[in-house]
Amino acid sequence: MKAPSESAWESTLSRYFAANSIPLRWDGYRKRFLGVAGHSVARLNPRSEASVWARMPELFGRFEKDDRNVIVFVTNKVYGDTVDDSFVVMRIGTFIPMMKALVESDRERWSK
Repeated sequence: MKAPSESAWESTLSRYFAANSIPLRWDGYRKRFLGVAGHSVARLNPRSEASVWARMPELFGRFEKDDRNVIVFVTNKVYGDTVDDSFVVMRIGTFIPMMKALVESDRERWSK
């Protein structure tokens, strides 16, 4: 999917997830992503590359509420021309259960 202009990332990400059967959607009224239980999903569009990566632990602390797992999409056309070129940042404690569920769903496919 082609990367959007600066103001359309949230709706494009929502369409991207819907196309992949993931119920994550942008709620414009609340200005946040909804649809995946137990997760807080945020999007960052860094103006300065160095500042966003150095501040990532601080940003995670701001997004973590009620023991929710935090997933941050770092989106920018600088990273590439498609939505697939965006970065996903999460704590390893969020990543491992997702990978475990993936591997256990079809162990033959994901094992060498």
